[in-house]
Amino acid sequence: MELPSLMGGAEIVGGVILFLSLVYRQVKTGARDAWREEAEAQTAKADRLSADMQTLVTEVRALRDENAGLRKEVAELRKENRELREHIDRLIGGNA
Repeated sequence: MELPSLMGGAEIVGGVILFLSLVYRQVKTGARDAWREEAEAQTAKADRLSADMQTLVTEVRALRDENAGLRKEVAELRKENRELREHIDRLIGGNA
């Protein structure tokens, strides 16, 4: 082989290697950026879910408090109802 043809082949191989290294770097950078964007999106989603969870916990606590109050009110109404029945039974001469 002659030196000029050997140098021409080396230039082609060198160009291909340079091209492939640039493509590899671009793919690597793109993948890193994609992973970074995905991580940021997941972090934002986790933050939203955490806020939603806190809202739900607050609402459940309020509902439990309201439920306790309603249970107490129902118990009082049942007692009053029982007393009224007994009074009506006494008024109409029932066995009370």
